[in-house]
Amino acid sequence: MGLFTRKLRLLSDPQGVFQGPPAHAFACGAHMPVAGRGVWNALHSACACCDADDNRAKLRDSWGITDTPGWEQALSSLVSDDRSPDPLALVLDLRAREAARLPGAPFDAGSWPELIGRWCWAQGADPSVYPSLVDTAARVWEYEERMAEDGVLPRGTLVRTVRAYDLGRAVNLARWGVSAGHGDPETALRYVLRAGAASMRHYGSWEEMSAGFVLGRAMAFDEGRFGPYYTDSVAAHRVLTTDPLSPWRNLPWHM
Repeated sequence: MGLFTRKLRLLSDPQGVFQGPPAHAFACGAHMPVAGRGVWNALHSACACCDADDNRAKLRDSWGITDTPGWEQALSSLVSDDRSPDPLALVLDLRAREAARLPGAPFDAGSWPELIGRWCWAQGADPSVYPSLVDTAARVWEYEERMAEDGVLPRGTLVRTVRAYDLGRAVNLARWGVSAGHGDPETALRYVLRAGAASMRHYGSWEEMSAGFVLGRAMAFDEGRFGPYYTDSVAAHRVLTTDPLSPWRNLPWHM
């Protein structure tokens, strides 16, 4: 198993939520607060080291958000299912369709380029699309192999979708917006609840959701290095799946 440089632990706000849909929704975005040493179950303190100025700077520099409309637009985009598929979503969907066509049979990674090639031919895609998609599929396979090694993904299990990454970010973007003064708690909680409801539609368990988050974050930022963008997410997964007080161990997946 991989080695992690930081020892993480679960932190909760005694005045926060521990039951019901709000707690479930916050728990769907718990990777980031656990990794940031913040509380998982309230709108504040998703990261212990960030204050209002830090969050305003983060929203401006990383998201281009400087006001309330921009904050709400970003949240709406993250929680919406009406999204054009990006290359990662496309290769995962092609694999999922093939797996559904052959239920019970292990997926042969060697067939993935052929699936991608058939899709490119059917779509009349530019010749540059095929190698790009094959490279994306190869990186997915590398991460899944490491995730199985690190105990995040059961061996032989496939990640169907990485929507958990956008939905987890939505929970935390809601927090950051309130801290930065771009939104009110009521609006933020509404988006948090939407993210939680969407998570239940896309996944069947905490563990499946978590694997989607870990892969999504790694593919977005880690660039195959298995650095902090990957290891911090895996470390948070371990805390959330093993701590006796974790919401993942005390809340049912379907509410």
